[in-house]
Amino acid sequence: LKELFKDDLYRPRYNLRLDEERQLAYDRLKRVCESKLFSVRDFWTNPRNIFAAHEACGLANGSLSTKLTVQFNLFGGTILKLGTKFHHDLLLDNIDSFQSVGCFGLTELGYGNNAVEMETTATYDPKTEEFVINTPSVLAQKYWITNGAIHAHYCVVFARLILPDGTNEGLHGFLVQIRDHDTLAVRPGCKVWDMGYKIGLNGIDNAALHFENVRVPRTHLLDATSTVAPDGTFRSKVRDESKRRRKRFLVLADQLLSGRVCIASMVLGSLKMTLATSVRY
Repeated sequence: LKELFKDDLYRPRYNLRLDEERQLAYDRLKRVCESKLFSVRDFWTNPRNIFAAHEACGLANGSLSTKLTVQFNLFGGTILKLGTKFHHDLLLDNIDSFQSVGCFGLTELGYGNNAVEMETTATYDPKTEEFVINTPSVLAQKYWITNGAIHAHYCVVFARLILPDGTNEGLHGFLVQIRDHDTLAVRPGCKVWDMGYKIGLNGIDNAALHFENVRVPRTHLLDATSTVAPDGTFRSKVRDESKRRRKRFLVLADQLLSGRVCIASMVLGSLKMTLATSVRY
């Protein structure tokens, strides 16, 4: 990757328009993915390799490394760890090649770290074998979602799984396609608010996402820990009788701890470049 970053594409550029800066970050990450030097599967087979990729991209550019960690860690890593063979066959190769771009819909406007209180719902309809994704209030919109404003085809949406009898089984991850693969047109029921210009890292296209009766197939539940049968029967490997199903969510969140190492690796790369530049100056 250090050799790749000698390419003119990675030369620092200043005073760019917002659309130019976002396209540059996209093009840089696409070139990194085309190198095929690492894979989302490395989280299982060779985690040091993908951590090293985060560190190397941190040397190059903050927007690049942030888009990288959302694509491979938050989105790809969640599909890998919380999904099963169906989801892996559908997406992992395209995540590696950047043919399918993803985002991670956990944080809501009204609920930052207090994830178990989040309001987004995924209500199972046994007649059609679909989940109906809804944003019930302004506070429930998914907020500051990286890749969401213009680039993402898919979003992993964390929502309360509601059974046909009204039982709330707590937060689970659902794969939701928010844009057409070819045209990038936003799909019906998905509303995207571009959060626009920021004080830094403007190569990142942050968004607020709102869902109105968006239907996804039953198979789009990331079902490594919980499953819903066609008739609506719910089963989970995590026994949790608490009102908020907090224990069940913590098991899901535990799968994402590798992301902390990814972020630390990115920052390490950025600090190395900052120190080298300062000493050189």
